[in-house]
Amino acid sequence: SIEFTSSVQSEAMVFADKDQMNRVLTNLIKNAIQATEETDNAKVALSLERDRNNYLIRVEDNGVGIPENQREKIFVPNFTTKSKGAGLGLAMVKNIVNQAEGEIWFESIEGQGTSFFVQLPAQGS
Repeated sequence: SIEFTSSVQSEAMVFADKDQMNRVLTNLIKNAIQATEETDNAKVALSLERDRNNYLIRVEDNGVGIPENQREKIFVPNFTTKSKGAGLGLAMVKNIVNQAEGEIWFESIEGQGTSFFVQLPAQGS
């Protein structure tokens, strides 16, 4: 089983395509779930915070983590660590985030988990 938590402090207004943002979140959450498949007490957490000018989305898991030697390739098209898949997911995610004038990055500790961060410019007040 997996424990999924969500912490959203406010609604987010960003200038981005709704379907594309859905792809970003679906991909990050799916990857987090897959990373915890062999973890006891698997946890995935989604959070949304706002500072003055940006929203920060965080997708965090307590899975296997990303090995040091794979980190620089993680957003490269056709790179995958899975037996299935074309390795286009995170490359696509990065492209979508960049098109929305945002940034994406991650922090990972092998054997403890990974957090992906998506920062997008806030629209409106």
